[in-house]
Amino acid sequence: MRVIVINAYPERREKYDERYELYPAIWWEHVTEEQTEELHFRHNANMEYRRKVTACSLSHRNLLKKIIQEDLKNIVIIEDDCIIEDFDRLDELENVKEFCYIGGQINAPLMKDFKKFEDIKDNVRENFSKGLNVIDPKEFRVAHACSYFIPNAQVAQHILTQMPNGKKMRAIDTEYISLQKKDIITKFIYPAIGTLYLKDACNGFTYSTYKLYDDQSLY
Repeated sequence: MRVIVINAYPERREKYDERYELYPAIWWEHVTEEQTEELHFRHNANMEYRRKVTACSLSHRNLLKKIIQEDLKNIVIIEDDCIIEDFDRLDELENVKEFCYIGGQINAPLMKDFKKFEDIKDNVRENFSKGLNVIDPKEFRVAHACSYFIPNAQVAQHILTQMPNGKKMRAIDTEYISLQKKDIITKFIYPAIGTLYLKDACNGFTYSTYKLYDDQSLY
């Protein structure tokens, strides 16, 4: 099992030891305005935000392409505000043959219900079992793309060919949510294996949207 970190920020590298492989993310300041035009954004999104989302999306997609080109197997992908506390738990992925979240945030099926979902989140969690679980897109979705598993090049290829889910790409976690609705992404490990390193996560560009209260060990 290889754990590959999509790493953008130099100051975030210190927490990773030899068990992690650093994969250079595209730095947002290097993203052109033309590249941001390839993604869909709300009309009032500023250019810095657009560049950061574009850089994140391109970095994930480039790593999927690397898996395909090099025929890699058993790859855990995490972002550089995420860590794995217990590497022994990666054994839980031994028989998983599809895309599988190993971390993230459960949320309402519809974004407009984000705040209301906070009141019922604990009730939703009560239905999760330890280990491999199935996403029920009518009840919840798994947001964020901070931590997931790709078993082989064929799965990576299938995921790539399903994007974008519209005329333009959206943020990578939004694209993955669309694949949950299509029953292409269906699995997650509970409790989370990859959890947020809050010192870094709370400085991320999506913090203002998602309000990260804990390390998301329970999604």
